[in-house]
Amino acid sequence: MQEKLVIGMDFGTDSVRGLLVNAMTGDVRSTAVSYFKRWKQGLYCDPQKDQYRQHPLDYMESIDEVFHALLTGLSPETIKQIKAIGTNTTGSTPVAVDEQGQPLSLREGFSENPNAMFILWKDHTAIKEADEINALAKKWTIDYTRFSGGIYSSEWFWSKILHVNRVDPALANQAFTWVEQSDWIPTYLSGTTKVSAIKRNRCAAGHKAMWNESHGGLPSSEFLCSLDSSFYHLVHRFYTETYTSEQEFGTIAKVFVDRYGFDENTLITVGAIDAHHGAVGAGSEAYTLIKVIGTSTCDMLVVPKQDNPPLVEGICGQVDGSIDPGMIGFEAGQSAFGDIYNWFKKMMLKPVFEVEGLDLSDRQREVLENNFFAYITREAQAIPLTAEDMLFTDYHNGRRTPDADFTKVAAASGFALATGAGHIFKALVEGTAFGSKAIIDRFRSYNIPIKAVIATGGIPNKAPYVVQVLADVLACDVQVVDSDQTCALGAVICAAVSAGVYPNIDDAKLKLAAKVSKTYHCNPERAAIYEKLYQAYKKLTQLEL
Repeated sequence: MQEKLVIGMDFGTDSVRGLLVNAMTGDVRSTAVSYFKRWKQGLYCDPQKDQYRQHPLDYMESIDEVFHALLTGLSPETIKQIKAIGTNTTGSTPVAVDEQGQPLSLREGFSENPNAMFILWKDHTAIKEADEINALAKKWTIDYTRFSGGIYSSEWFWSKILHVNRVDPALANQAFTWVEQSDWIPTYLSGTTKVSAIKRNRCAAGHKAMWNESHGGLPSSEFLCSLDSSFYHLVHRFYTETYTSEQEFGTIAKVFVDRYGFDENTLITVGAIDAHHGAVGAGSEAYTLIKVIGTSTCDMLVVPKQDNPPLVEGICGQVDGSIDPGMIGFEAGQSAFGDIYNWFKKMMLKPVFEVEGLDLSDRQREVLENNFFAYITREAQAIPLTAEDMLFTDYHNGRRTPDADFTKVAAASGFALATGAGHIFKALVEGTAFGSKAIIDRFRSYNIPIKAVIATGGIPNKAPYVVQVLADVLACDVQVVDSDQTCALGAVICAAVSAGVYPNIDDAKLKLAAKVSKTYHCNPERAAIYEKLYQAYKKLTQLEL
């Protein structure tokens, strides 16, 4: 029997991951990972300025590497059975493009200009511009932020465009329009060369660009031009329609047909934000909070439209169909999670690696790198839990939710001469868990129940200590699913629906979504102590919930 194969591709911060799946059985035929070479070298980034940029060549080269790895060993007949390719990316990660939809960094004169590259989700150079957007929105006849938690973020689309317009007017004058990474990847894969033909995904449009049907789509031309005159030449080059990610974007570009042997009718689906597909891949259900945990977290929740959920302040938006069709998709999250642990690791190991005269071998460096977290976790676990323990807030990269504020910096309380590395790591893990609890408390304060919590991503599958602390702090069970590639799996599910293998997302999830593999149960005694520490955490954050 002829197979119906689909590919899911997840463009994360450091790499792109790919899955080739038999959509009828769920069997994974092959997997692939390609790391972004320029990004790995730290090119075009300046952490001191919170500037994080990625060159489109990183994506283009990684797409080739992933296709090559996924398809190696397959017969030409099997490759032609690939029916659809689904993709997702980080967000908001916009780029300035020309009239053909090509990033300006691919043009002569802009190839080394960071402002012409994709402005990564974690770039916070636009804090001032976000403040201006919020101030204008509160005075405008329509508050365009009301479906975005009431606060517009420096991580998002309009803030970043405004910032580049101001700091680089030469580039701004060359930009025909701006496109999210999650829209550009399917544009590139389909060979689309006309900006007006780009199908913008509802995830990025609704959660990052204030698009909503109730006010006619994007913020009005009058609003944008009142914000800044640099929008005059752009306002009629954006979009009004959006699409959900199980819909067809186009068919695969001829260059990939010629290079890899795809059937020319292979579908490319509408894009999405990675965490939204992660929720789908983890089997999203009503009132189940899905925590996609990696360098940061995105907390995804779906609520049936007929339940008429209220507008929740201080989150990253609520959008009809952004995760599951027929559901209101809610997004929240923490701007640093695994990043915080890696910061601590680098801080501890850098002096060891660089102290003069130590001359560590490559093998010794590798052992330190690979075993650091195992060692420090054992130290942290051995420390008795008390209500007077050291505390850390989780704002090492600002605060995303509740109540976005990227001027916030991390704080700590409870240091002493007896404080060791294990105490600090324990407090960092607990701080990230307290940040997760603050998000859940915000939803509950609006009478939105959280009936279950699912954790997915790299950390839940590698760090049981972190997940157990999370369960104890949240005072509920935390389920972990059997895939660490749920974002790519969500793209597979959408591709399978687009290809007609399943009639809808729900049916596809029953067959293809990840299954719960382990449940971390809350320890009531530890939960009671953590509740006291959480109250101290709230005072340290000055956060009202």
